[in-house]
Amino acid sequence: MFRGNIKTGSVSVKFLSDSSNIDTDLLVGSYAASGTTSGQSEQAVASPGGFATVTLQAAKRGVIEIMVDTGHENESGRLIVTREGQPHDEGTTLGPVRWTYVVIE
Repeated sequence: MFRGNIKTGSVSVKFLSDSSNIDTDLLVGSYAASGTTSGQSEQAVASPGGFATVTLQAAKRGVIEIMVDTGHENESGRLIVTREGQPHDEGTTLGPVRWTYVVIE
């Protein structure tokens, strides 16, 4: 799901896994700068009732993708996206999700 634009800088993503989830959840964040073939990817695992955090350094315009693999369609959680430590976006999730942002300068 396209979530809009985000400015360059340090972007952190936190996934709060619901305590009723059956097993661990995988959070993956990736960033690719426009005009390049390289990028960065971070991943972290959240236990039920716990959280996972990844941080990406988006120095130039490009694309950020955030994916959560819950493994089950009925598992839920909450995604929180910050930029330079300030709130940018957040929302509840149900099942596996994918959020995409365009990085602007």
